[in-house]
Amino acid sequence: MEEELFEIIILELDYFIIERVREMRIKHKPYLSMLKLSQEIDLGDSYVSSVENLKSRVKYNIRALHKIATFFKLRSYNELFPSRVLKNDIVRMRLKKLPIKKGKLNVNDDGTVDKAYEIISITPLNEKELQLWKSNKLDYLTIIK
Repeated sequence: MEEELFEIIILELDYFIIERVREMRIKHKPYLSMLKLSQEIDLGDSYVSSVENLKSRVKYNIRALHKIATFFKLRSYNELFPSRVLKNDIVRMRLKKLPIKKGKLNVNDDGTVDKAYEIISITPLNEKELQLWKSNKLDYLTIIK
């Protein structure tokens, strides 16, 4: 399989939440596929898949987060968010798609979850890029290789 590199522009908080929900989904017993979680939260069969595919601009909204928190029986929405305010707002992330073993991501012996992407770099947008982003003149996705 050829290495797949790309860049996206994303809110650092969106990325954190996507990863948090993905980890909760994979650690769920029994294993919870993207399709099954989408069906459980009643937001369309491809919703979670679209969010977890970082090449897509689809992100979790407040309603989806409420449904996810309810499904996982979270005590607080805080369980979906970082414990501190993140340093950056909108960032450019360079990512490498990682191969998936046995067709699904797994929980490792140390409790960590296989990653779908390796972060190569995270760079906050500068003022010029922010202005371009706000006026829809900056591409969300750039395929590198």
